[in-house]
Amino acid sequence: QSINFEFGSAAIPLSQHGKIGNIATAMERILRRNRREVFLIEGHTDAVGSFASNQVLSERRAESLRRVLVQEFGIPRRALETVGYGEEFLLVPTQNEDWRNRRVTLRRVTDVVRPL
Repeated sequence: QSINFEFGSAAIPLSQHGKIGNIATAMERILRRNRREVFLIEGHTDAVGSFASNQVLSERRAESLRRVLVQEFGIPRRALETVGYGEEFLLVPTQNEDWRNRRVTLRRVTDVVRPL
């Protein structure tokens, strides 16, 4: 599941909080099995606006999800890395505004950042 954002905003809409709860529950289960797990929160934007402003906005979106997961759900900060991709990886290839491109996604990256 991805968390979607309003145009030009890094604030997580209330409509997305149910998804975050589901994500946090799954992460808690994974972390109980292995406390060394690491998850990457990836921020994205649509292609409207400058490349530089979209880069910053994508980083802020990723950080917003990390903050909510840590502060509201108690996910350990050490388990969360963030990255912003700006408009680099559009889900819907368009230069126009599209809500599906304004998102954060999360993936487990333990084996990449902490090889056995």
